Amino acid sequence: KDMTCKLTGKDDYEFGDLTSELDTRVKSSVAEYCGKDEYEFGDLTMEIDRRSQERVLEFIGKEEYEFGDITREIENRRRDWISGFLGEEAAKNYQFGDITKKAMTNFTGKDEYEFGDVTKKIMGDLFGKRKRGGSDKN
Repeated sequence: KDMTCKLTGKDDYEFGDLTSELDTRVKSSVAEYCGKDEYEFGDLTMEIDRRSQERVLEFIGKEEYEFGDITREIENRRRDWISGFLGEEAAKNYQFGDITKKAMTNFTGKDEYEFGDVTKKIMGDLFGKRKRGGSDKN
């Protein structure tokens, strides 16, 4: 009861004070979020819908949404990214796994990836290059 009185600013607790206070605070916050002076039923839903539509239009770069616009925009961005990463010609002939191969060759510094190259590169970076061959016993 004491905490409720502290929260509501009232001296004496009455049944329902906490519920009323929370309701008032939530409605006030929603009204502020929606840019209104007073909350009306449905305001939050309409504001979320408005903001979502606004973000979608920003994302697709159009003034009006048509079904499939988001998918087309994602595909265009994916295609542009692949062209930038692999190069224009490689992107035209893209096959599944090409990005991984390109990443591995960039990482290892080799033109062609072979099994074990990543491990060799990591171990070489951590412990230095190992010299192979026989011992120098004289």
